[in-house]
Amino acid sequence: MEQRTREKASRAVSDILKAAGFDVHHATAPLDMSAIRKNTYLLVMCTDDPEEAYSYSDTEYTIRVGQEEKVCEKLLVTFNPSITADNCLVWYPEEFALYAGEAVLARVLNKTLVLPLDGMEESSSYKARGSHEPDTSVRIPHLPVRVHRDEAEEKAGIPGVATLRFLPYWMFRYSCRGCAVYKDQNINFDGDGSGALNAINGALSDIDADTVTRREIPDGSEIAKPSINRDDAEVKITRHLISSMTKRVRIRQVKGDAIFYEEKNLSPDPDNISLDLREIYIPVWQIKGKKIVEINAFTGKRLIEPLDDGVEVF
Repeated sequence: MEQRTREKASRAVSDILKAAGFDVHHATAPLDMSAIRKNTYLLVMCTDDPEEAYSYSDTEYTIRVGQEEKVCEKLLVTFNPSITADNCLVWYPEEFALYAGEAVLARVLNKTLVLPLDGMEESSSYKARGSHEPDTSVRIPHLPVRVHRDEAEEKAGIPGVATLRFLPYWMFRYSCRGCAVYKDQNINFDGDGSGALNAINGALSDIDADTVTRREIPDGSEIAKPSINRDDAEVKITRHLISSMTKRVRIRQVKGDAIFYEEKNLSPDPDNISLDLREIYIPVWQIKGKKIVEINAFTGKRLIEPLDDGVEVF
């Protein structure tokens, strides 16, 4: 997010935490603030940068309290729906808007807001809506559903009822740094890019990370199980990148009256390629009739090869 947006978000989060009774302090970059309330020690970062968020999620922070060291809770505030962080609490725009509104109401009612954070004591007289209610909705990172059921059935061109399925993909960002030298030829492989690997059949495609959302999926949708795990996906993607970046060089040599040409393939070293993988899902309408037809619910395009693996129904 832009610096000005980050500053505004940081101020809003500070107000939310103060409404929840936290003592809030500014923190040095890349952190935005720290907050303390009784036995809860919280750090906050506001960012839309996937690399910054990943580093934050992967880092453990501690604070010395007396003679003990306490592990800090971590809150990540992001407006980038493609970001996931396994090791900290994440507020996306929906949560950010909810708690900002609840904080205003708590101040109007002169109450202390209780947020769903680990280590919080739940003795306050005002609690954020839903913080103690079971959430049965399913949220997964996915592309938005832009094609409705009727349109999908019409595009399929066969009689049948459409079922909404979410197919797993490994979205990746890569960075390659390095070169290869052969005789007098120096080939540079520096580059960055992104893409996605189908976690069922291994097909590669382009996906715009900025379009990914984490909203609830419709009830009755099916979530297909991946058959390619993260490790296997990394191997497949790395092989693809090496192949796509391999360059064939032609070297001209003169020996007496004869001219010789030598050709050789030069590839980047796998150790020079860094990958960042995230699991996302693509919505697909599956129409079952005399045959199976699948329509991408985001682009409206018909899938060439329908995927009919096992599913879980939510």
